[in-house]
Amino acid sequence: MTGSVTTRRVFGAVLVCVAAGLAVVATFLNAYSVQFVVNRRTLRFEATTWAVERDDFREFLLLKPLEFGEPVVGAAVVVLVSAVLAFRVPAMRVGTLLGAGLLVGAAWSAVVRVQGLIDELGALDSPVPIEVEQGDGVTMLIVAAGLAVVAAVLHQELPRPEPREDTGDGAVIHQADDADDTDTPPYGYPVIVEPKSD
Repeated sequence: MTGSVTTRRVFGAVLVCVAAGLAVVATFLNAYSVQFVVNRRTLRFEATTWAVERDDFREFLLLKPLEFGEPVVGAAVVVLVSAVLAFRVPAMRVGTLLGAGLLVGAAWSAVVRVQGLIDELGALDSPVPIEVEQGDGVTMLIVAAGLAVVAAVLHQELPRPEPREDTGDGAVIHQADDADDTDTPPYGYPVIVEPKSD
């Protein structure tokens, strides 16, 4: 169906918008947190991808935001613009795949950074256990990236398979329209029934 808008493409475009919105919201949520309890006092660090929200450690632990906000917003803009322009320029549908790939890369980087931080703080010789927790921002970014991949695939207009033409190599069956079925049974030959002998 070339040149027309299919339900699948519209649904894919809507999902692309939802994924882009979730990704942008994820950058403003807590990306990760670090805390430990010392002398019955809880010290905590929280950061989004843009800024530090809480820092009780001051300069004791040099922590900072994950700083993947700009790539995520850039990827969200790419998928949104591509989804909108694809209805006029079909080649722009590739942009939704590109944007989804960028979101997957950002989500992967965020998870690797948090995991690296867990390993790094776990290696410290600390008298109290240090807890590192992945925040809702990273979790939502993972969900947005997965949704963006599904949406980008749905948004593509894959060519439909052409109907197969008869090449004449196989068996051809003909049926006569004016055939009389009363003389010949369905099996193709008359059945002979012999009378029973007493």
